[in-house]
Amino acid sequence: MAPHISALRAARPDRLLWASDWPHTELKGATPQAGDLADLLHAWVPDAALRQRVLVENPAALYGF
Repeated sequence: MAPHISALRAARPDRLLWASDWPHTELKGATPQAGDLADLLHAWVPDAALRQRVLVENPAALYGF
């Protein structure tokens, strides 16, 4: 997964968003833990400024708020 994420970060950082399928209603097996998912975000997007874009600025631009 890491090579794909690196390519996306390099190509279109202005289009990256963070999303989930919470509340995980169709999951078979163990439910993902929110902390583990946050750890993945930090591993995949280590730059704090880009995380701000992914979590706040890009969704705001996409949805117009």
